[in-house]
This record gives sequence, structure tokens and C-alpha cells, in this order.
Amino acid sequence: MLRIVPLAALFLLTCLIPTPQAKAADVPGGDERQLVEQVNKAIDRGVQYLRVNQNSGTWEGFWLNAAADMDGGVTALATLAMLNAGVKPDAKELQAALKYLRSLPKRRTYVVALITMVLGEARQARDLPIIQANVDWLLSTATRSGGRITGWSYPFDEGQQADGSNTQYALLGLYAAKTYGAKIGDAEWDQIRTQYLSTQTKQGTDEGYWGYLRAGRPSFTMTVAGVSGLVIAGLGQNLSRQELNSTTGVAAKCGVYDDSDAIQRGLNFIGRNFTFTKPRGAEASAFYNMYGIERVGRLTGQRFLGRVDWYREGCYYLVKEQRKDGAWSQSDGESYDTVTAIATSFALLFLSKGKTPVLISKLAYGDFTMPDNGALIERGNGSIVGWNRKQQDVRNLTAFVSKELFGGMQLGWQVYDPRRKNFDRPQDVLDEAGVLVQSPILYLNGHDKPILRGQHKEVFKKYVEEGGFVLAEACCGSPEFTTGFTELIAELFPESKLEPVPPEHPIWTTFYAVPPAEFPKLRYLSRGCRTVMILSPEPLAGYWEESKYMAPTAQKQVNRGEQAFRLAGNIVAYATGMEPPAQRLTTRKLTSLDKSDKAPPKGFLRPVQLRLPGEAPPAPGAMRNLVTYLQTNAKLDASPEVEILGPDHPDLFKYKFLYMHGRKSFTFNEAEVQNLKIHLTSGGLLLADACCGKPEFDNSFRTMVEAVFGKDKLVSIPLDDELYSARINGTALTTVKRRETVAVAGADEGYVDLPPSMEGVKIDGRWAILYSKYDLGCAMEGHKSTDCLGHTRDSALRLAGAGVIYSLKK
Repeated sequence: MLRIVPLAALFLLTCLIPTPQAKAADVPGGDERQLVEQVNKAIDRGVQYLRVNQNSGTWEGFWLNAAADMDGGVTALATLAMLNAGVKPDAKELQAALKYLRSLPKRRTYVVALITMVLGEARQARDLPIIQANVDWLLSTATRSGGRITGWSYPFDEGQQADGSNTQYALLGLYAAKTYGAKIGDAEWDQIRTQYLSTQTKQGTDEGYWGYLRAGRPSFTMTVAGVSGLVIAGLGQNLSRQELNSTTGVAAKCGVYDDSDAIQRGLNFIGRNFTFTKPRGAEASAFYNMYGIERVGRLTGQRFLGRVDWYREGCYYLVKEQRKDGAWSQSDGESYDTVTAIATSFALLFLSKGKTPVLISKLAYGDFTMPDNGALIERGNGSIVGWNRKQQDVRNLTAFVSKELFGGMQLGWQVYDPRRKNFDRPQDVLDEAGVLVQSPILYLNGHDKPILRGQHKEVFKKYVEEGGFVLAEACCGSPEFTTGFTELIAELFPESKLEPVPPEHPIWTTFYAVPPAEFPKLRYLSRGCRTVMILSPEPLAGYWEESKYMAPTAQKQVNRGEQAFRLAGNIVAYATGMEPPAQRLTTRKLTSLDKSDKAPPKGFLRPVQLRLPGEAPPAPGAMRNLVTYLQTNAKLDASPEVEILGPDHPDLFKYKFLYMHGRKSFTFNEAEVQNLKIHLTSGGLLLADACCGKPEFDNSFRTMVEAVFGKDKLVSIPLDDELYSARINGTALTTVKRRETVAVAGADEGYVDLPPSMEGVKIDGRWAILYSKYDLGCAMEGHKSTDCLGHTRDSALRLAGAGVIYSLKK
């Protein structure tokens, strides 16, 4: 039999693909508003290419099988790619592929590992015995020294040296098996972990790398594999090394991780040498490389590798490189071959696995240095990274709420490190906040005072203003963190204050019933009618760090660790309104409020928000976001600068469109009533809504309408009214997403599709008042919470936008 050494045989043919020379930054058409759609279309086209080129249930090719005895490898890779791209296991083409893969004998590490990954992804109960048998085979064929695992080879014969590529795929197969319920001992995971630690180069100009072989030259792809392998080996172990006190939540070895330095050195090597094309020391193609980049980025949670936003830039690259027939390769031919099937599968895995919506972003902060080569060096307490003293907390929280709140939906998390970017212009801050706000929760913890630089503070503040939710936790109950975080919030939001969470707050009952007495020190900050921040001065992350607290015990008495996860579930439910985040890459266009250059030309729409007695506008960003929406979707000339005037202001008549949003009871005096009446009867229009559906405002507003118009009271606007018509909206507005009931523990109907529901007052055949007793303003700011009766952001913008356009056409 032909023997292949020491290359990664499954990917032998991919090495023949010419190295692409284009760089991600050179890709044209980089409009981020279109990128999500482009990625989804690229995935669909890639899947279709594989679908039409399947032959008798497989994607096998003669030359790869004949040269390397890799029967099943290409089929397993293509099946894995299609499953991750959303094709269901019961689809006809995948049923045939799965049947073929189940029938294969165990001969090669790559193939057995890939089949294990496929069966783990398909999640069919009948496959657990096969998965366990594959685990046993992989462990039995590992290369060993002194009885301890040193890695994996093909295997072709006894005594062959382990290589980094076979080892990483064996490890991927083992971890996929573990997550599906296969039995693998902690000893095996520890041996794998030790092997990675011992084979990393720790000195020299290229320090931090792994080679293809133990003493090999620096390899980018194998360093990617090494960092991923260390993370996976740690995840595979059931034991925790933090020595947590289960009663207090304080860890004796908080922030102490044996592999932290090795992972950071590896990430720094990756950052210094980052490339999407075939890197130096690579044993396979650019597409093999890209799948590795996706894996290391996702497993470490890093949004940036070096200075590169790896998923966004990789998507630009792959969208450009896709062939007309939906495949990826550097050849121009349209005919099927195994090289193209492998490249296409890797590209699909990158695009589909990386697009998972990001639920929680963990904020990296603190003093640092960052040379131009992309390495980031933390300054602080030795190898303990202050912002990351718990490395699995966010991963476990995301897995917990994915299962408990969102029915098993795939959700992701990320490390958000603004220190890796430069913000040279005010617009850079807005653009960054527009990306970050698609992750509904920003999380930070630590022992020391959280240090944010000026520009980073601006991104943080803008994130909250645009609807983001902040969860902060004093690791191990550190008073320094609590004090520092409180000072930071007082600086950024001087009009608000962190206060104790009252027992009637919905955070205690949003999804689970959590006794307020369990966490008496919990504090919150509100803007308008909505809580935007939770701070726990008591330790919680120690419990979140350990997955054993995720599953409820059979005991009636819920332990503190389980309560900590339940509280986190409630916080996530409140912050998201039980709506999952948008697909990764989704952005929101934010507009500057710099008044120095925002004086609108004559003829622009400039909205006015009415100031209510004794209440600051609870949604100050609502009109700004509405203007941005109208500029983009209705091509409307409008100013993002919103005037805030009292109802008796003499300049009120200059503005045709007025907006009113409140949460408290209010009363207008006679002068205010008369001024508003003159404005509305002279052609003005008032759009109003009750902040989060507050009945206090609703009652006061109806009383005000009677004072202004007497007998002309609010009436329901019929569904066939011009307000909802295609003439006003482009397409008729027939349904919106709205929440009409407050969530109680364990039950939440969430947002449901309903007909639009607005009331109004008509004067001389036109609507002078448009009113929603369900929230619009907080929704337009992007805020969500389960106690807020109102619309989703998109529905609120559509309804409010209809009101604006109606006012201009009447």
C-alpha cells in the first residue's frame, strides 16, 4: 500500500490548489448591510453544489481513496458541512450519506474522527453505540510514550510519529462524542492537555507556535490547532481546578489556569502571522486554514485575532472567492472533483458555524501594550488576566440559556476586546457600537477596578444608549471591583444611579422564581422605564464557571449554584425579551448627535419630542433611530437632531410632527392645552405611546385628549385605513410583532404576530393624533424586556415611520 508521510493525507489534494492572493481588505462590495444576505446566499449555493454532485449517497473520489486509503473522508466532511449549514439529518441526501458512513470499517484517524463529528451533529439516538466504539478505537490507536497519550497519526503502521493535524481531528471527534454522551475519562483529557503544553515552543522570535511534528518548523495552521486543542482538552475534563467554596462562591484559586500563558502565546503567534491564504508552514490549503481559524476564534471566543475581525473579514473573502457554480476552489472548472468538494466543505463550515448569533460579549479591559505585530500583552498580576479570572463562565451561561430559554437554539458568545481597535473618528465609535449592540448582553467581572480608556468608555456608553444590557459581577465578591464599576457608571450616566433591586422587580420572576432574599446585594440601573444594568457585588461567576450547577438536582432544595444559574437565566430573559439575537454580522447604523455639523437645510423633517412635566424623556434616542430608519428605508430628508420642547413653547407651530412618550401620570395646564390644540388643528400631527405600556401614562394621555378636543375622543384606527396602506408604507402594514402580557416565572408568550393596533383623533378627515397604548419608544431604542408591553424594534419603527410619512402626505 502507498504510504504518505508526513502530510495530512485527507487533505493531500487540497495542497494542490494554487494559493489565492487576494486579501480580505481588498474585497469589493464590503457593504456590511448586505453582508449577512451575501453570506446566507453563499451558504445556500455551496450546499446546492454538494447536493447536485452527490453520487450514490457519497462524495468519494478515486484518487484520494486510492492514494491514501481514506474511504469516507470526503463524504464525512461534506456531510458535516451540510449539517452545520442547516440541512436536516432526515433529508434524503444525508440519509444516504449517514447510512454509508455507519457502514465503514475503522481504519484512519481522520475518517473515524470526522464520522464521529457527523454522528454527533446528527444527534440520532441509534448512533451512540457507534460513537462510543469510535471513541474506544481512537483512544486505542493513539501514539503513546510510557503509557501516556502523545497524539495521533494516520495510523499506517506501528511506531509512526504523531502529527498535529491528525491529533486535532482526533480531538475534535472525541469532544463531539463527549458532548453527545460518550464516556471519556479525565485522565485521557489531562494527558492530551499535557502533551500540548509540552510541545509548544516557548522561546525565540517565533515563540508560542506548534509545528506539524513535535520538533517541526513554525506552522500557523498547527498553532491554530494547538490553541484549539488546549481549549478542547480543558473543556473535556469534568473536574474544576478553581477550588470553589460552594457556600460562599469564592474560589481559592481564582484566575489560576495552567494553560493561560500557553493559549495567550499561541494567540499572539496567530495574531502576528494572521492570514486567510495558505500560511507559511502549512500542511494544507487556504480553506483548511480557514476552518481552523473559525474553530480557534469560536472556541476562545475571540472576536479579534490580532487586529483582524476574523469572521467578518473571512466572510468578505469567501463571498468574493465563490465560483459561479456555488463551489470554492482556485480552479475555474465547473466539473466535480474531490479537491473542490473538500474546499467547498471547509468554506461552508467557516461560514455556517461562525454565523451563530452572539448572545453575550465578555468585555476585556485593563492596562496593556500592543505592538504593531498584533500581539497583546496584559499588564497586571502575573499570568492571571484580570478581566478573565473565570474562563468558562460565559460559555456555560450561553449553553444554559440556549437549552432552557431558547429551545436548544445555537447561540454563541465572544470576547469583546476594544483595545485591539483604534477609534480615530467619532464615527468609528458609532460604527463599533452598531456592531456590538447586536449582542444583547455585555458582561464584565474581575477583582480590580475596571479600567476603560476614553474611546472605550464612549463605545460602552453608546452601547447602553442604543439598547444594550450590561451584566457586571464582582469576582469573589471583590469590593474593589464594585467600587470601581460604580464610579465608572456614575461618570458615564450621572443622571442615573445603581440602586438595590426591589423584591417586585421582574428580574426575580422573568423565567424562574428566584427568591430576592437569595441575592440581597444585587443592584440595578434604569434608564426610562427599563433596567439596563445589573451589578452583583456578591460572587456568582464561580458557580457559572462550573457546568455541574447547570442541571437542576432532584432535591427539592435548590442549591446556591443552581440559583446563580437561574438568576442568570432571568437576567438574560429580561435583557432579550425572550427574543434571540440577530445573526452574527448584523449591524445597526448609528447617527452622530454632533450639533456643530447637523444644522439641516430648509425642507428637512426635524421631529420634536414633547417634554412632560416632572419627567425626562424616557427614550431619548427613539426619534434619532426613527430618523435613521426613514433615511434608509424611505429615502426621507430628515435631521437626526431632535428638538425637545414643552407643549406651550411658542415655536411648536414650526414643526409638523410631534412625538410624545412617557411612563408616569402627568397634567397639562391651560396654556399647554391651548397651544397643543392650535398646533394639531392647524395641520400638525402628534404620535404618542405609553412607555412599556404603563397604565399611569395611558390614563393621563386619554384625559389630556379630552381636554384638548372635548367630544372628539380616541377611536380605534381600522385596519383598512390609509395609515397602514401600501401608499404610505410601500407594502401594506398588516401584522406587527407585539407583546401584550407580562411574563411570569416559567411562562412567557413573548412577541407574537398581531394586527397593528393604534388609536387616533381625526380632524377634518385626517388623523391629528396617533396613539399606541403599547410601547414604541423603548423598542425604537432597541430595549427589550419581558415586563415591557410593546413592539419589537422593527415593528415599532414601521408603525412610527408610517405616522411620520402620513403626516407629510396630509
